[in-house]
Amino acid sequence: MEQSVLELNKDLVAKARNLIPKLREYSEEIDRTSKIPDEVIELLQKEGLLKILRPEMFGGYQTNMRTYTEVVTEISRGNGSVGWFVSLSNIRDFMISYAFGDKALEEIYVPGKDVILAGNFKPIKCDIRKVDGGYYIEEAQWPFVSGSPHADWCYFGFPIDDGNGGMEMAIMVVPREELNVLNDWFVMGLKGSGSNSVNAKGLFVPDHRVSLDRLASKGHYIIEPLKEVPLYKTPFVPSLTLSIVGPALGLAQAAMDFHMERVQKAGIGNTYYTKMNEAPITHMQTAQAQLKIDSAELHLYRAVDRLDAFSEQGHKMTMEEVVQMKADFGYVNQLCKEAIDLMVAGAGSIFTYEKNAFQLVYRDFLTMHLHGFITPSSLIETYGRVLCGQEPNTYFL
Repeated sequence: MEQSVLELNKDLVAKARNLIPKLREYSEEIDRTSKIPDEVIELLQKEGLLKILRPEMFGGYQTNMRTYTEVVTEISRGNGSVGWFVSLSNIRDFMISYAFGDKALEEIYVPGKDVILAGNFKPIKCDIRKVDGGYYIEEAQWPFVSGSPHADWCYFGFPIDDGNGGMEMAIMVVPREELNVLNDWFVMGLKGSGSNSVNAKGLFVPDHRVSLDRLASKGHYIIEPLKEVPLYKTPFVPSLTLSIVGPALGLAQAAMDFHMERVQKAGIGNTYYTKMNEAPITHMQTAQAQLKIDSAELHLYRAVDRLDAFSEQGHKMTMEEVVQMKADFGYVNQLCKEAIDLMVAGAGSIFTYEKNAFQLVYRDFLTMHLHGFITPSSLIETYGRVLCGQEPNTYFL
């Protein structure tokens, strides 16, 4: 009997949840080596957790944003680097399916191969010119290409002449084997995310592997078999924003897991409290932290469920709706940070040890929290501007 869509979605989330203990076993190794072990990547592929948003016609599950977010939350609760990798890898299936036509997609999704995608939009070095049949990369480089050490294909943004004396952004997709992944990801958190820089030199990219960003974001390139699939009607910009904030809730939940372990057995220095769980200050900190996590969850899934409802309805989001949803995601980020900071306040000096599991979660969270895509102040300010009748102060809508 064929598995129903609802059963499939629940099964994928359950598989992710069941990996939490194993991922925690790998956390110290990931932090020490700055790499997700191959056996973890293989396990994620075996469980089907890297093709949640991939079209069925290319071997994926073609689920929805709710399933995707729940899977990312559970994986992130196990390990932040792996959660980030799962979040970004899956959203790229969604993005690539939006941005490219039949020929490129058939090259990327070779039957029988479980493809991993990586990429970033903004180059820090870019010498690219138009030539017959495509574009020639003299040399270009992109930072923060999460998952690049494990990727089979990479996408990149780059500026091109818009034909009117200005510039606009385009997106290209390139086989990983034609690129050079640099060993430059030396950071305090999300060490295993593989967010290395990628360099391209002396490379030809054919026209069919290049799309215009302004058209891709509007679904202009979506191939005929996918045009009526609800997932690929999901609004593009909020979905990409979701992918960056996706790990936040799981990391906050992981912090609470480790906090509660310590609360049950540790005392409070320079007091008569031999158990933190006996102290009123602990009661207040823990309750406030949990309420903030609960509030973050409510905001996150309210937004995600609206995304899925919009996709089912084929609803085109207004500017105001996009701004509000992005503010929701920024607020999720803020609430999770506030919750974790409350727990850190009661963590004690043992928190300073590098092998402390709670500290690792904190470093992973802070690295994610600082991402410019989900800066709470920026997203919330933009929402306030629109509420007050001003124009949004961002082009990314």
